[in-house]
Amino acid sequence: MRAFVTSLALVLAASPAFAFTAVNGLSVVDMQNGEFEVISSRGAGPREIWCAGAQFAHFGQGAAGNTRLYIVKGISPSATQPARKSVVFTTRPDAALASGPKPGDGGNYSVSLKRTGFNLRVAHAEGFCESIIDELLD
Repeated sequence: MRAFVTSLALVLAASPAFAFTAVNGLSVVDMQNGEFEVISSRGAGPREIWCAGAQFAHFGQGAAGNTRLYIVKGISPSATQPARKSVVFTTRPDAALASGPKPGDGGNYSVSLKRTGFNLRVAHAEGFCESIIDELLD
């Protein structure tokens, strides 16, 4: 546990002042109107990006576990970090996003980073962090 706390403290200390750093080291930039951008890094996949988005929604915005996290803009060049890719999320959807696809729609249970409006509950997405935390504790 001590190694986890030390690792987390080092990650948080090394992050830019304007960004939230998730347990997996991904930066999240708070944008306007309740939107936030998860900055991808080499090797980060859907689980890592959704984990970071959920952690920001939970700890940065105070979202409850049953709050839904929506993709506003799928994986594409970052608006805030040159030469990086990102996904923009929100927990405050407009009507079009609120009717977006969920896991299981049409028999598809994969987790998207591309589909605008795709959404998961914060608790579901934060569950993707568990394997990362387990690795840090070992």
